[in-house]
Amino acid sequence: MSNPPLDSEEIATTLAITPIPAESLPLVRDTIERLRPGVQRDGGDLELVAVQDNIVRLRLKGACVGCAMSAQTLGGVRRELVRVLGNPSVRVLPAP
Repeated sequence: MSNPPLDSEEIATTLAITPIPAESLPLVRDTIERLRPGVQRDGGDLELVAVQDNIVRLRLKGACVGCAMSAQTLGGVRRELVRVLGNPSVRVLPAP
């Protein structure tokens, strides 16, 4: 016998998702702005597109588009946001 599907609140609790609070949005923006020059030195750029729940969506631009290292770039941004926000459930994903 299978278990009934979980609703979104149960999923969040099960996965220990901690949303990024609205008052932390300036800190997210400032962190992205602080990291941009390093990405720009390599010919790329980052644009903050959205923050929803625990997900930060970034648009990769310039040399970052199609670059094999773009996943590492997003991972580095995630590590810094986790450190700055103190929220290990933060995820950084590319925006379409």
